Amino acid sequence: MSITVLALAKSFAAERLSADEFSNSYMELWKFERDSNLLQKDEDNLNECLSSIFCLADLYNPDADREEYELDKGQLRTKVIEVIEKFML
Repeated sequence: MSITVLALAKSFAAERLSADEFSNSYMELWKFERDSNLLQKDEDNLNECLSSIFCLADLYNPDADREEYELDKGQLRTKVIEVIEKFML
């Protein structure tokens, strides 16, 4: 089970990590677990949650000239919280 990946997202949601720290770390950890086939061992609900958060982390752009579809740090945190709350009920 991907407890570490979920814990990282929850730490970001609780403001213990910056958006830059979270985005880079989350994407690397998620890719490692995916490539190691660890994510396939998760329940579908958790897997969907973690995959959705990966997509959000990938959309994060700290630069002011970000595209309309990209997320700033506040938007990223809000969306991650929404995903955690949706899937972890």
